[in-house]
Amino acid sequence: MRLRNGDFYTNVFTNKLYRLNEDGDSNWYLSLRDEEGYHETEKTSGRDMIRLVEGGYKKSN
Repeated sequence: MRLRNGDFYTNVFTNKLYRLNEDGDSNWYLSLRDEEGYHETEKTSGRDMIRLVEGGYKKSN
């Protein structure tokens, strides 16, 4: 699996849509905008993000 900044993933448990982001230090995080505001997951390495995405998200178009 390859991570791409800007790809969208749906959480299989909550059915919410998240955007994959990479910061300037090559850390990865998922962000969500909803009626409650803007949310980010904890920033993590690429390898850990791959594990997270494969474990609970499906890629969206």
